[in-house]
Amino acid sequence: MKKHPLISYLLKITYLSLILCFVVLFSLLVVPKEYISLNTPYYILMFFVVTYISYAFMYYAPKKFNLKFEQAFLITKFIKMLVYILVLVVVIFAHIEKNIKFAICYMVLYLIYQIFDTISMKKLVKQKNMDKK
Repeated sequence: MKKHPLISYLLKITYLSLILCFVVLFSLLVVPKEYISLNTPYYILMFFVVTYISYAFMYYAPKKFNLKFEQAFLITKFIKMLVYILVLVVVIFAHIEKNIKFAICYMVLYLIYQIFDTISMKKLVKQKNMDKK
């Protein structure tokens, strides 16, 4: 029996997030404290939630809202970027932590989740094209 695509994606992103949590835990022991943010688990949670919600929107939006896939894709990318920039601005201007710690952790997590999201979207597009045929 084949799993629902959202359940499959949830498992994949959960595994990715757990691996990242263990990497952060290990890096706290190895990397100097001035380069690792102690708030990284919260950033992982934020990226997890935003990425999963955007994938779910990409999966359901074309059917429910009568959107083309490209329109749904652009909407989700725009909203995700707004959320990421909002968090970036709040953390920097509220002086929650030092900028170098935040910048390193946030950019690494951003790149990892964007690569994961791009690969997942490519698979979703292939699946949608196969379903049409």
